[in-house]
Amino acid sequence: MTPLSSTDWAVLVLYFVVIAGVGAWMSRGQESNNDFLLGGRSIPWWAALLSLVATEISAATFLGAPEQGYRRNLTYLQFGIGSILARFVLAHYFISVYYKAGVTTVYEFLQRRFGRITQKTTAGLFLFGRLFADGSRLFMAAITIEVATGMGITWSILLLCFVTICYTAAGGIKAVIWTDVLQAVVLVGAGLALLASLFSDTGLSLGQCGQELSEAGKLVLFQTEGNPLTDPYHLLTALIGGFFLTMATHGTDHDMVQRLLTCKDDAGSRRSTWLSGLVGMAVTVLFMTVGLFLFLNLQHQPPESDLAVTAAHLSKDGKNGHYLLYYALAKLPKGIIGLIVAGVLAAAMSSLSSAFNAMTATFISDFYRDIKKTTPREELIASRIVTLLFGTSVAAVALGVAYYNRTHPEIDLLSLALGVMTFFYGGLLGIFLVALFTKTRGSEVTNVAAAVISTIVVFTVAHHQLVAWPWNIVIGTVVAFVISALGSSEGFSSQRDN
Repeated sequence: MTPLSSTDWAVLVLYFVVIAGVGAWMSRGQESNNDFLLGGRSIPWWAALLSLVATEISAATFLGAPEQGYRRNLTYLQFGIGSILARFVLAHYFISVYYKAGVTTVYEFLQRRFGRITQKTTAGLFLFGRLFADGSRLFMAAITIEVATGMGITWSILLLCFVTICYTAAGGIKAVIWTDVLQAVVLVGAGLALLASLFSDTGLSLGQCGQELSEAGKLVLFQTEGNPLTDPYHLLTALIGGFFLTMATHGTDHDMVQRLLTCKDDAGSRRSTWLSGLVGMAVTVLFMTVGLFLFLNLQHQPPESDLAVTAAHLSKDGKNGHYLLYYALAKLPKGIIGLIVAGVLAAAMSSLSSAFNAMTATFISDFYRDIKKTTPREELIASRIVTLLFGTSVAAVALGVAYYNRTHPEIDLLSLALGVMTFFYGGLLGIFLVALFTKTRGSEVTNVAAAVISTIVVFTVAHHQLVAWPWNIVIGTVVAFVISALGSSEGFSSQRDN
């Protein structure tokens, strides 16, 4: 594999410098945690939109979406349809309530609705799941850097995490959002560069490409055959699973909700919410199209060519997602390769920075303020320290996962990282639905029981593979909703009103 050229390294260094510079610039004039955690509620809706999309596209997605087109077809987009529908519900029923309540985190809303035990239980679930999931995702992003640059996995993890911690701790949510905007542009630019190169290499017209892809069954969008309970790509499964998963991630996970609370008003936030689904779908289509042309390009490679041999070895090892990087390093011109690697970094750092800031906001708002009373300036300093601690913890988890991967190479870490939060999302969504759509149901006791039992049920179902994975979030939500609703919050509501 061709190593990065000096031009590519220059592009990467420039990228890191710009990102760090944005963080330093955004740190100016911060006087309170309202600035650090909510950006003073002054973020334009379109910036919040691009930040949301950039956060959704993790490093795993950068390689995962092309892998879907490369190995399968377009049926993955069915999840996007369910996701778009969910965003309209979120925009009209969730976001307005959060703005009206004036909360810093969504778990504050549960405290007002039910009490402190529910608030801390749900906030704790979020922190635990996010720490583990982002540690795994950091490790996977570092693998791509290791492949592209030859840098060791440990240094790749530390480099990614160090830069992300620096600009997140300095600039807070403003730095997260405005660097996300830059990273979204880099991400799309990298995808377009890959697509242009792949199309040029095929030597075919668009019509010929479409015909060959159609004959290979790569353009199938809707899948209605098979058992929807066991096939994750069945239309019914994808629509319902995509709907519930987006309801949970964008309505109860503060990593996603936080940037929606930075807009000037709930109208801008609602606009960002539903438009992000359309923009996100367009970005996913772009990268899945990259995967389709990657497949097409490989079909026209001589079997003895380096790329064909590399693809065969990667497929044998179950590393099909890596092939995109190998293609980029072999085929793209100098400088553009640096852009592609920067695109992977953009996806990784965008997800990490938002996670660091969301975890900090949750810890400060839902735990720290109950422990110690401080001035706004002292709380701002505490937030930066907590960001550093969470970032270091994620790096430590990533290093632990790297060691675990070396000793247990048979474990599918991608599935583990993406699936771990689904154990908790159902419980969170069920409790939030009770809080939002009932007036007197739910109590501290039944909410804790709902969170615990839902997690156990989903883990059991997933462990025994009883149904396709998208149903796990549905099962968890239903179980949590029913158990939570068994309790009554009427007495608490009356005390609160008085």
